[in-house]
Amino acid sequence: MNVVIFGLLAISLGLWGMSVWWWSVAELLRGLIPIILVFLGVVSLAAGVSKMRQENGPKDEDLIEDEG
Repeated sequence: MNVVIFGLLAISLGLWGMSVWWWSVAELLRGLIPIILVFLGVVSLAAGVSKMRQENGPKDEDLIEDEG
């Protein structure tokens, strides 16, 4: 029960703070959104390059044929 009360209190204080300091919240979002987009782009690029390397790398059948 205490967790629910704390959660409701945190939500209400957070909404109040966002309404009082709205311009500060907007400035924070304007600064964070480009940074998050760059970070997600780097992660996506790394995942794509990794997947391409796995597709072009040696297959298990190739490794078995080379040994025998």
